[in-house]
This record gives sequence, structure tokens and C-alpha cells, in this order.
Amino acid sequence: MKILLLVLATVSSFLLPANARAVDCDKTALAKKYADMLDQDQALRGRYIQILELEHRKASVDPAEKERIENAILATDEKNQAELDRLIDRCGWPGRLDNKRAARSAFFIIQHAELPYQLKYLPAIQAANRRGEISNEYLAWLVDRTLVRQGKPQRYGTESDFGSGKLAPVEDGKSLNKRRRAIGLPPLAGFD
Repeated sequence: MKILLLVLATVSSFLLPANARAVDCDKTALAKKYADMLDQDQALRGRYIQILELEHRKASVDPAEKERIENAILATDEKNQAELDRLIDRCGWPGRLDNKRAARSAFFIIQHAELPYQLKYLPAIQAANRRGEISNEYLAWLVDRTLVRQGKPQRYGTESDFGSGKLAPVEDGKSLNKRRRAIGLPPLAGFD
């Protein structure tokens, strides 16, 4: 009898993680989780950009508010990145889940991460783009951000300073609009 109970306990311990995984990867629950993560990601970014723009115009800003928002954004980003890693590890890339909204959520979490995290997921974003799960525009944003953060000129002209709007350096500016048109982005003035 003791041996039978030991065998059942051992077998159930192997089955429990699989059962937990099935619950974790339920499409409805996953779609809600990705939507919640995107809401959290976006919650304070609009106000933070306003503060940066005010600073650029030399308007007065509350430094305590700016610091509070920065800290809240960083904490949310770290939490979302850990959760995204867990979800992708357990359930795979979200693909077309929730009419591709889950992939969009994953994209923004990656886009707002530090460079090593972005580079880790750049191949997944490129593959999702090839499958039609991530738009060309989003892929261009991530490619440009990773290039600029590595001190390299951007390829598509999507990265600029939030405060001033000044465009980060661009590789081969003469063919920038040709590259943009090739992926469906509108041309930028002054680059023809």
C-alpha cells in the first residue's frame, strides 16, 4: 500500500506541471494576460513623454513626478519582461492569438526593454513579421532602436529624441525613403 501511494504521489507530481501548463496557456486567459500587460506598459508613458517635451521647451516640470513615473515605468517593464519570458517559455510565441493583439503586446514589452532583452527577441520579432503577426512598421521600430542603442545609424528613420523630435543618425540618407517605401512606411521630408 505504501509503495502504491508513493508511486501515485510521484506520478501526480509529473502530471501537475502539465496540468498547470494547460491552464496557463488557455487562449482566453492568455489573451487577457497579454492585454493587461500592454495596458500596464502604456499607462504612464504618455505623461512621461509630455514631461520630456516640456523639459525640452525649458518649461518647468516637477522633478519628483518625473522620477516617480520613471521608477514606476521601470518596475512595470521589469515585471512585464519576466512575465513575457515565462509566457513564451511555457506557451510559445503568441502568434495570431486575439487577432494578433497578443503579439503586439509582446512587441511593445520588447521594444521598451533594455538592449540585451531586445536583441534576445529580435529574431522572434523578425520571424513573427515574416509570418504576418508583427507589422513591418513595428519591425522597423525595433531594428532602428537596437541599432541606435548600439551607437550605429538607424536604417528606417523611426528613432528620434522624444523631447526635441530630432532624428537619430540615419544610414545612407539618400536611400532612406526607398527603404521606407519598400516596407510600407511613408517618406520623410528632406531625404530624397
